[in-house]
Amino acid sequence: MTGLIAYVLDVIIAVLFFLPFYMKLRSFGGLRVDIYSYGVLPVFMLSLAACAVLITEFLLFFLFATGLAEGWKQIAGIGLLSAFTWLTWRKKKSTGAEACVCYGDVGFLNRFPIYRNLVLIGILLIDAGVKREPGDVYSMLHSLVLVMSLSFTVELVTFRWKRREV
Repeated sequence: MTGLIAYVLDVIIAVLFFLPFYMKLRSFGGLRVDIYSYGVLPVFMLSLAACAVLITEFLLFFLFATGLAEGWKQIAGIGLLSAFTWLTWRKKKSTGAEACVCYGDVGFLNRFPIYRNLVLIGILLIDAGVKREPGDVYSMLHSLVLVMSLSFTVELVTFRWKRREV
């Protein structure tokens, strides 16, 4: 039973890292503008920072989807989300703007990013405490395809929902 819980948590977390990776990759210029809005980096470093964010989110998606780097992936995820939470809090304090476009058109995940990140950190802490068995290569590939399919399904449902509102 704990194996199933660990698998479900890993798939959910992998989706929640793949979606922003994919959305930010689709709008690299928007990602650079979003990073600039935090006011912590000079303009010449924006592309480097954007690439670092994309690589980190992709690696976290990959590690959670495959089940590799147990323990380390949770630490890295908590670190990344903590940094994003601090930056968002700092931006909100100075500008009053809290919203983000981290998840592209998936609006319900863009609202309340500080609370969302705190919930995700909690999920990562729970995930770190769940015992799991290492999977084989076939199950890793299956998980990668499942995570990407779920992510694209979320995007398609969101697109359809927005289209229906218009």
